[in-house]
Amino acid sequence: MKLLYITESVPNRDPMLGDGSSMIPFELLRNLPGNVAVTLLTFAGPVDVPAEIRNRCDAVHVLATRKRIWATLLSGFGLNGLGKHERSTAAALASASELSAQHDATLIHGPHALFLAHSVSGPLVLQTVDPWSIRAAMDTAIARTLRPAYRAREILALLAERRLPSRARLLAVGAQDALAWSERLGRSVGHIPNGAEQSFRTGTTRDVPVVCFVGSLNYGPNIDSATVLIGKIAPLVWQQVPEARFVIAGRRPVPSVLALAGPRVEVLANVPSVLDVFHSADVAAFPDEHGVGIRNSVREALAAGLPVVATPVAAREQDPHSLLAVEGDTQGFVERLVGHLTERGGHGQEPGHGPLRTWKTVAHDYLDELERAIQAADPGLPLGSPQA
Repeated sequence: MKLLYITESVPNRDPMLGDGSSMIPFELLRNLPGNVAVTLLTFAGPVDVPAEIRNRCDAVHVLATRKRIWATLLSGFGLNGLGKHERSTAAALASASELSAQHDATLIHGPHALFLAHSVSGPLVLQTVDPWSIRAAMDTAIARTLRPAYRAREILALLAERRLPSRARLLAVGAQDALAWSERLGRSVGHIPNGAEQSFRTGTTRDVPVVCFVGSLNYGPNIDSATVLIGKIAPLVWQQVPEARFVIAGRRPVPSVLALAGPRVEVLANVPSVLDVFHSADVAAFPDEHGVGIRNSVREALAAGLPVVATPVAAREQDPHSLLAVEGDTQGFVERLVGHLTERGGHGQEPGHGPLRTWKTVAHDYLDELERAIQAADPGLPLGSPQA
């Protein structure tokens, strides 16, 4: 198969500048079968294309984005897809049109790149990660000011999504998001959950019991979660385990998160590997009250053999796992944490019991979607044929 892969940002796992959206194409490209010839079309940003991604692809095209001041004006001061307008240049539209005609199928990743679907010819799969209209609805729900503006952005996002080509196969990460998006659009939407790689503790735990929280610390729901953990959960834990320490780790912490640091609270910015955080903790806590999609850090903590206590929001769509406790009640949440902190016993030496979805499995799921898109364009072509 000759695949054109269009991503809204450079595929990477940079500890400071990467995010969940850039992680998926990075892992997908690393795990696609070698018989898939890939041309990558992406957009310039703060991270260069990693060498292993360049080496994996037959060709790489990195397009310049529009200056933010002009994109802001085009987007109606951020209401109508600022990220889209940064990328919607004549060069991007022409490249998508020309390159898609030379490939068997096109996969577009990320809501800010979906506009290119209208320029693409041939079989097409669109992965929006978290549907933008649903994420915008979450922002509307938690907004403390300017709610009419947030609501307008939500409506504009939905209108744009409803104009996506009918031939395109639509994908989200989470099953619940896929169902909600399908209902909003009145068309079928699939889902492909992310993966994780199993890891084992290589060092020792700290001398004192540790609770960790991991996530992008410039993302609204994660900021709220960290604040709840330190402001509401931690004081109740300290009543029973006064020596317990809390570690908040993640990329680009905002000032309000940095301000949570104290004698028993450590804030780690842009850690090179979250595995080091998981391997030095006794339990991970995710007291999320808001969020969409599937929380990658919960999946990664479980893959690292670390017990996890999570609210139903944080645990949404996670597979059942012996190390995962779901608690919606604050007191129950605290008691679960205290139990792990007072019964320390080498957590992480062995994996918990539960299914582990790897990135290789994820890559094959994407390949199946692409083959179905090719077959839909040519119904006489069987799945798994050389052209597919």
